[in-house]
Amino acid sequence: MIRLHYKILLKWTIVTAIFFFLGKMVWENWVQVKEVPFTLRWTPLIIATLIFAFSYFIQLWAWYLITLRLGIVLSLRETLESWFYSQLGKYLPGKVWLLLGRFYLYESKGKSKKIISAALYYEMVTIILAGGIIFVSSLVLLKEGFLLFRGEQLGWIIFSLLIILVFLHPRFLQKIMNGFLVAFKKETITLSLSYPDVLGILCICMLSWLIGGVGFYLFVDSITPVPSEHFLFLTGALAVSSILGLIAVFAPAGLGVREGALVYLLTQLIPAPLAVILSVSTRLWMTLVEIGLIGVVYFGGKILGSPIGKKYDV
Repeated sequence: MIRLHYKILLKWTIVTAIFFFLGKMVWENWVQVKEVPFTLRWTPLIIATLIFAFSYFIQLWAWYLITLRLGIVLSLRETLESWFYSQLGKYLPGKVWLLLGRFYLYESKGKSKKIISAALYYEMVTIILAGGIIFVSSLVLLKEGFLLFRGEQLGWIIFSLLIILVFLHPRFLQKIMNGFLVAFKKETITLSLSYPDVLGILCICMLSWLIGGVGFYLFVDSITPVPSEHFLFLTGALAVSSILGLIAVFAPAGLGVREGALVYLLTQLIPAPLAVILSVSTRLWMTLVEIGLIGVVYFGGKILGSPIGKKYDV
């Protein structure tokens, strides 16, 4: 019990420290912030919110196709509800709750635990790889991008993405999973998913990031003017900062980690104090979009008598 409290204290100490230094940066450079033209425009903000919300449904489409190809697909309505409800797990430390929530829902429908695990693996890896590809592309196409990574560093990033691409091959995952299953004297599995299927799902994930990037660009532009030529870089910055937040298991919903990474990237385009304000504003905006979508799905399920929605009644 003492060890558990120690870990929780350490996690929140790290998150608090990140926000402390971000706040300190804004405070010490407040003069620069006051000189920035803030012009909150509601029309672009509303359009940005709608476009960004739509990107979630593109990612949902990718998950649906993964489950369809692996033979564990649920109805469209059940897929919609289970996917959005599981997103609440991101707001708990450990990130495992994001996966366990959906795992439980699919298992309760009689789906194979092994295949569910494979499906979750493919969703996670394709999201990460798609975001990484967009980020690297933004660096290549943006001249200033090489201020972030030069020569050998960029080469290692590309090499890492290629390695991840290999890990996506169904035959590779099948051998790894069956190796563990044989070791524990369990029945082996066969993944009914082809590599072209995986690459197609990867493209859908990239489309989701790009559409979300359009929403993010419009969100930033609704607060302070940003040249349209920086759209791809902003998309890549959002993608890689979100991925870092996703894999930072100690931070609920990547709290602090995503902000810190996004600030670092945004400072390539705008003053650091403004980058901090935009980063924190982005957190609030994205959270409201996510919670709003989950709320719509939940109450829609209540009205229509959703069998999944009943599992969440208190």
